[in-house]
Formats: sequence, C-alpha cells, structure tokens
Amino acid sequence: MITSEDVRSYKPRSEMFDEAINRYGLQRDEVIHIGDSLVSDVQGAQNAGIKAIWLNRKGKLKPQQITPDYECKDLGEVVHMLEAWI
Repeated sequence: MITSEDVRSYKPRSEMFDEAINRYGLQRDEVIHIGDSLVSDVQGAQNAGIKAIWLNRKGKLKPQQITPDYECKDLGEVVHMLEAWI
C-alpha cells in the first residue's frame, strides 16, 4: 500500500502513481487506477499515463472536461470489466 503521506504528495499530482509504478516494477500500460473522484483519481491517473476507471456509484453526470477510460457503477461491475480486460 502506498499513501499520499508516503510520497508527501496528493492526487491529482503524479508522485503517488509514479511511486507505485516504480516500487512494483510495472509499466504504465499494465496498471489501471480505480477511484470515485474524477479529479483526484481519474485525472490524476491519466496525467501520470495510467488508465482510470471512474467508480460512479451515485450516477453523477460526467463533466465534458474529464473523460475516464471506463466508468462502472459498483465494484461488481469493475470486477466483470477487469475479467473481460485480462
């Protein structure tokens, strides 16, 4: 687990995403970030070159300026999407 405090930086800045990539020896195209915040999670991951799933549990309308790679309404839908992706 990596927290913002570990890297002394908060999403949407890329330091936390970069630390995870480096720590686990992954390539950016091998990672997908799941989160419920369009700015912190989706835009943060995408700014770091990582795909993002927007966990939109409340059915919020998506603003035009942020486009998640995927959108899911619950974690069950995320699991099914990831199983199809793998």
